[in-house]
Amino acid sequence: MTYSTVELLDGVRRLDPFMPFLLNLVCPGSVTFGTQEIAFDAWEADMKLAPFVSPYVPGQISQQPGGEVRKFKAPYLKPKDVVDPARVLVRRPGESFSAPLSPVQRADAIRMDIMDTHRQKIRRREEWMIAQILRTGQVTVSGPKYPTSLLDFRRDANLTIDISGGAAAWDQTTAKPVEDLEDWFAMLESPATHVIFGRGAFRRALESAAFKELVDSRRGSDTQLEMAPAETDAFYRGRLGGSGPELWTYSGWYHDANGTKQFFVPDNEIIIVSAAGSRGVRAYGAILDANAQYQEAELWPKNFTTDDPGQEYIMTQSGPLPVVRRIDATMGVTVY
Repeated sequence: MTYSTVELLDGVRRLDPFMPFLLNLVCPGSVTFGTQEIAFDAWEADMKLAPFVSPYVPGQISQQPGGEVRKFKAPYLKPKDVVDPARVLVRRPGESFSAPLSPVQRADAIRMDIMDTHRQKIRRREEWMIAQILRTGQVTVSGPKYPTSLLDFRRDANLTIDISGGAAAWDQTTAKPVEDLEDWFAMLESPATHVIFGRGAFRRALESAAFKELVDSRRGSDTQLEMAPAETDAFYRGRLGGSGPELWTYSGWYHDANGTKQFFVPDNEIIIVSAAGSRGVRAYGAILDANAQYQEAELWPKNFTTDDPGQEYIMTQSGPLPVVRRIDATMGVTVY
């Protein structure tokens, strides 16, 4: 027995939510496209002062700032797993000894396990992509059977900073984290709302008496990210100066292709963002599957069988790309 995509999607909606911290912060909404390409408008804000003129002469025509439509080909994901017949015949962890599940019931539970794993893998990849974009202003997409391509959001080069190895590095006694942060806030195109620290970066900042004194660590109900740390691996540390940007440490991690544990925000880095000002959104390209009739969707699970050998599979397809429409409202810094 196999299930339709509609039935699988209904099952996915019933699963517990997966909480990617950076994705939820910067890209709270989503939009789907009926094409492989994801397009968005980018423009320059006109920050010039209005010119002084005599009230008796014609008004001066302003030169309008430039704008453009930027397009990226959405990366494609399609994790696929077999519904192993051997698992269907074996008791599942936590299954009652007195009222065991039937093989059909176990098969349904295994299908849900697979779909949940696929969903988490896809969300984790989205979290990796938004982390790369926030850290560097670009993301490189590559894979064993995927040509390497660079998706460059063209962030101002001055917003990717490395102060490691010098007297200003935060692991030096001459470091001045408060002055650094104030200078960096002024460089953003929109007011900074959040500073996300790698674990080591926050510990180094706390070694500065000026930083430690300025941090207001009283937890307020005004933060927009009232999430349990166990769900997000993110910890609220307070505000800078009481009414300044929220300070968070983030220890979210993943396994790379070699099985090595990697952090989305490395220990020695920080990310500064204007959460609303960056105008981030989760974008999804078309599902490239004839059975999906090339519909617009975030996820497209598919359940099918082969005859020789008789195997049942579940595959989930998605073409995700987090888009930051105002990229200069973000910054990445290596602090030591």
